[in-house]
Amino acid sequence: MSLRRWLLLVVILLLGALSRALHITSQSFWIDEGFSFFYAYAPDLVTALASDIHPPLYYAALRLWSELTGHSELALRWFSVLPSMCGLAFIYQLAREILRARAPQWAGEALPMLAMLMLALADAESYLAQEARHYTWLTLLVLISMLFLLRWLRRARRVDFSAWLLSSILVLHAHYMASFGLAAQGLYLLFWARGKKRPQALSALFLSALALAPWLLAVGRHQVGNRNAYDVWANDLSLELLHEIAVNYFSGQWALMIGLLALGCVALVYRRDSSVDLRFDRVTPLLLLWLTVPFCLTVLVNEFLPFLQPHRLIQWTPAIAMLAACGLCNIRQPIRALLIAVLVVYGVTQVEFGRGQPDWRRIARLTARYAVPGDLILTDVASGDFALRYYLVREEAGVPALEEGIAYEALHYQRLFAADTYEAWLPQLLDAQETVWLMYWSSDKSAFNWLDELGFKQSADFVHRHDGGANGETLMRIFRFDRSNEGEPAARFANGMILHSARFDLADLRLDTLWETTRPLERDYILSAKLLDANGVLVAQRDSGPQLNQRPTSGWGLGEFVYSPQEMKTLAPIPAGTYRLIVQVYTIEGDGFVNVPTEQSAEYALAEEVQIDPAR
Repeated sequence: MSLRRWLLLVVILLLGALSRALHITSQSFWIDEGFSFFYAYAPDLVTALASDIHPPLYYAALRLWSELTGHSELALRWFSVLPSMCGLAFIYQLAREILRARAPQWAGEALPMLAMLMLALADAESYLAQEARHYTWLTLLVLISMLFLLRWLRRARRVDFSAWLLSSILVLHAHYMASFGLAAQGLYLLFWARGKKRPQALSALFLSALALAPWLLAVGRHQVGNRNAYDVWANDLSLELLHEIAVNYFSGQWALMIGLLALGCVALVYRRDSSVDLRFDRVTPLLLLWLTVPFCLTVLVNEFLPFLQPHRLIQWTPAIAMLAACGLCNIRQPIRALLIAVLVVYGVTQVEFGRGQPDWRRIARLTARYAVPGDLILTDVASGDFALRYYLVREEAGVPALEEGIAYEALHYQRLFAADTYEAWLPQLLDAQETVWLMYWSSDKSAFNWLDELGFKQSADFVHRHDGGANGETLMRIFRFDRSNEGEPAARFANGMILHSARFDLADLRLDTLWETTRPLERDYILSAKLLDANGVLVAQRDSGPQLNQRPTSGWGLGEFVYSPQEMKTLAPIPAGTYRLIVQVYTIEGDGFVNVPTEQSAEYALAEEVQIDPAR
C-alpha cells in the first residue's frame, strides 16, 4: 500500500475516532444505560435478566470491563466505542472480499477505503458508540460473521468456518435481533451456496441457534411472558417512522444515499470505447438480504412483541456503508470526488441520529443537593429508576453520590423484583420516616396513597420539563413530603405564618425551612436567612421568595406545608466559632422594608446556634 493510501487510512480512522469520542460524556446516562449498569452488577445475572429481553454476553463482559476500568460514564461508554472502531477494520476486510467477487480491476483499493469512510461517517454508529449499550457489539459481531462466511465460501478453510461459527454463536448471546442477520445468511446460503457447502453452512447456523438453547430454556419463557419488559415507546410502522429511519441511517441526504445503494448493487466496468459493461456477482445478494431481512423481520415481529425503534436496526449499518461505497466506485472521476467531498462535509457538520432524553444527572443532583441525613429518597419513574440509581448510589473514587445517612429505594425495582411483598414493605418503610423525597414519572399511585394515609403532607414540587420529541413533553416531578407534627413549631409570626422547622446544612451553608400559614396571605412575603457571629455581625445571608421564588406566599393554602431552602452567600471565609442562625419575614412597601415580627414581638426567629470549626 502506498504512503498516500496509508495517510488516507489514518485520516479515516481518526475521523471515526473523533466522531465516536467527541462529547461522549456530554449527556447523562439514559434509561437503557441505567439498565446496563444495573444488570452488569446484579448479584444473579440470570435471575435479573429474566425480567428483561436480552441475552447475557454483553452484561457479563461489561462487568469484567468495569472491574478493570471503573464504572464512570466514560469507562462504561468506551466499552461501546472499541467495537465500533474495530468495525472499521473489519469492513475494510469485507470490502476486499466484495472486490474479489467483482474483480480487483473494477475499483482497486478505493472500495475498502470508501467502505471504511461511509461507516466512519454513519451517524447511527457514532451515536450508539457513545452509549453504554450492546448495539455496536451487535454490529461488529454480525460484520465479523458475514466476513468469515464469505471467506469460507471462497477458500473452504476450516479456520474460516470456525471463526464464522464462533462469531455467530457470540452475536446471538449478545442480542436476540442478531438472529435476523443470521436469517439473511440462511436465505443467501439456501439459494446461492453450491455443493456440500450448502448443508454444511445451514447446519452451522442450526448449531449457532442450538447453542443459545440452554439460555432460552433458563430464562426465555420468562422474558417472552413478561409483557412489561417490552418497550412502551415502540412504534408502529408509518410514513413518519419510515422517514425518521431514512434520516437516521441515510442522513438528511437520504435520496442521494439510497441512489448510491441502488447503483452499488451492480458493477459498472467502463471500456476505452466509452461503452459500459454491467456485471453482477454472487456476493451482492448477501448485502441486499443483510439490508432487507432484518428490517422486514423487525416489522413483522413488532406486530406481536412491540419493540420497533430506529436504533434497533443498527446491524444493517455496514451493509448500507458497503453498498454506498460500491455505488461511489461505479461513478467516474471527477464526479466521484465531488460526491465524496459532499458526503464528508455533510457527515462531519450534521448529526441526524439522536433522541431526546431527560437529564437524569441533573435530576439526581437536584434531589441529592437538598436531601440531608435522615431523609428518604424514593424514585418511581418507570424504567428511569435504573438511570437515577446510577447517579444516586454509585461511588466515584470512593465518594458516594448521596451523603451517608440518606436512605434510597427504587419503587419500580420493588414492584419488578419483589412484587409479592411490595404492598407490605412500602408502608413499613414510610412509617419510619419524617421527610420523604419522591422522584415521580409513573402511573402507579401507591406511594402517594400511603404517604397520605400515614399523615405526610406535600411540601415541595420541583418540575423538570423534558422534550420527548415525537412523544411530546414530559414533566418529571420531584416531590418532598413532611410528616405532620403536632408539637410546638420553631416560631409563629404575626401574619399567621408558622415556621415548623429549620435545619442547617453546613456543607452548602443552607438553611432548610418548613412553613405553614393559619390564615390567607394577601401579600408575597420574603424570607431572610442570616448567619450572625457572637457579636451579632452578619457574615452570610440569603433573601428570596419561598421555595426558590417558586411558591409566593399569596398562593399558599391553609394547612399546606411549604419547604424553602435558603442557600446563604458570604463574601469572605467564615472564621471558626459559634454562630446564630436567624429567620426573618418581611415585605416591601414602596421604597421601604416592612418587617413581620413573631407573635412574641421579636424581630426574628432564632433557628439554632451552630459551631463552625475549622474555618470555611
